[in-house]
Amino acid sequence: MMNENPESRSSVRFAHQAPISLEHSEVGILHSARMFDYSSSGLYFESDFYLVPGSELFIGINNSPFMSPPGVYECYRAVIRWRKYLERSAYDYGYGVELKGRARSRSGPHRSHAPRRHARRRCTVSALVDDGRAKMRGIIRNVGFGGVFVACAGSFTAGQRLQLTIPLQKQQKLITRRGEVVWSDADGIGICFDPAGAPGPP
Repeated sequence: MMNENPESRSSVRFAHQAPISLEHSEVGILHSARMFDYSSSGLYFESDFYLVPGSELFIGINNSPFMSPPGVYECYRAVIRWRKYLERSAYDYGYGVELKGRARSRSGPHRSHAPRRHARRRCTVSALVDDGRAKMRGIIRNVGFGGVFVACAGSFTAGQRLQLTIPLQKQQKLITRRGEVVWSDADGIGICFDPAGAPGPP
């Protein structure tokens, strides 16, 4: 472990590598992240997901350094404090987070049923999912601020870019939204929409 404090932090950072799960309050569980160091009040991880500083999330640590026995899973509430682009890593982004306290204990990483900051509204709305190679029909089963769950067939991976076309029958027009798959299972996919005005097709 490192016992140095080269960045003059209020608390010393220690090296500790472990796979982690990132669970965003709005869009569900995010995968493919790895923790590299920690302190009593925060940690550093790398991921391919683009997260905004100030965002709140839950971090599940598969091999928690905050517990004496090895291999213990712990979940913490956290806030993204900074982000940097990585040129020499297997991941695209590095993040520094502040830990806000331990969350309710869980047996392991899974999709959360914890309350969201923005409530999800159940619905049944037809939609067309376009991944740039094929188009398939789906049904939007719930919607919230920033994302939707779409019940559909097909194979998707976290981070995959999509375009969603939604017919508005009363207005007799189509709307399109672009976004990213944040999780998928046998029932469908969770999509986080791009901010309004974000450029480019999937």
